[in-house]
Amino acid sequence: MNLAFVALGVCATALGVGRLSRLRDDPATLTQKAIIVSLLSTGVGALAYGTRLATAPLYDIGGAIWHMAATVLIGALEITFLTLRVKEVKPETVRRISVTSGVICLLILTSWPAGQASGGHPQAVDSLKDHSFASLVTLLIFPIYVIWGLSQIVLLGIRRVPQDIRRRPINTLALAMVSAGALGFIGINVATAIYLNSGRAEESEAVIAFSPIALGAALVGAALLATGERIYEEAYARYHIFRLGPLWRRLDELSGGEFSLPSRTLSTPARLQRAYVEISDAICTLRVDTGSRYDLNSVAASLHRGDTTDDRSTRTLSRALPERRTRREDLEAIHALAKAYRSYRRGVEKDSAARVEP
Repeated sequence: MNLAFVALGVCATALGVGRLSRLRDDPATLTQKAIIVSLLSTGVGALAYGTRLATAPLYDIGGAIWHMAATVLIGALEITFLTLRVKEVKPETVRRISVTSGVICLLILTSWPAGQASGGHPQAVDSLKDHSFASLVTLLIFPIYVIWGLSQIVLLGIRRVPQDIRRRPINTLALAMVSAGALGFIGINVATAIYLNSGRAEESEAVIAFSPIALGAALVGAALLATGERIYEEAYARYHIFRLGPLWRRLDELSGGEFSLPSRTLSTPARLQRAYVEISDAICTLRVDTGSRYDLNSVAASLHRGDTTDDRSTRTLSRALPERRTRREDLEAIHALAKAYRSYRRGVEKDSAARVEP
């Protein structure tokens, strides 16, 4: 029993069932459906492959299952990556991919009993003319289909990586890793098919030994593709909430909670957007008396002292800050004010600590 493949199968199946249960009450998109099928087929195929030695006496049922699961997986991956390549996938394209995958799966299912009836599925042939129906399916048709399906992933990577590397670096890196893994498997399948169809089966073992490298690159890339951007967005939002926090809380205190809404149930990225909105509302309403100076440091000092006023002749915080013309400049001004407020508050705290010391 190959415990690594068994563990992979259990994890992939659990992820597939988890995704399926989350989408139980919501309509799933084509991408979501394809990902679920990919996970479940990976789980079934990995479990069958990992337990193949144990099921070998039972007409090698594990081999049949993992071949069929791999066929379903290739079709699902082709649809998944097709949705990344085009905005709207035509139904006839999905049907073509599904029918092709189904035909190959049916060929494997029908050829397997014939192979077992003739003394077991052939592992290799000396030349193409020695093929039986069973060996033709598993040693030639199946590898060609796998190579074709994986090539679609590689072609997508070649097309998308140069285009998206600056716009979506995390997803692009993930796609590049998946493409590299797929390219590795293409090379392995090409070499293995040549060896197994030309009487050099023993030479295929050296090529198959590289499978963990290709599989590792593909799995890491797939995991990064599935979770990378969400993790980045979470970390990005937490970092900026941490930096905006002192200013956000101080403006909330000075405004008497007028602009604050409950945010504990919001996701971290949503809380960051809430912070921007509430800070923007406060600086457009609060008026601070900074004397004759209007700059970030003087505004930060006034906020720390609480020098707000209701005198309408006094500038609002927004008017006291440098002029902005775009949303980006608004956000940059908020971050600059937050930085100035943190610096001023640290300076005050250091002075207070120094006076307390004997």
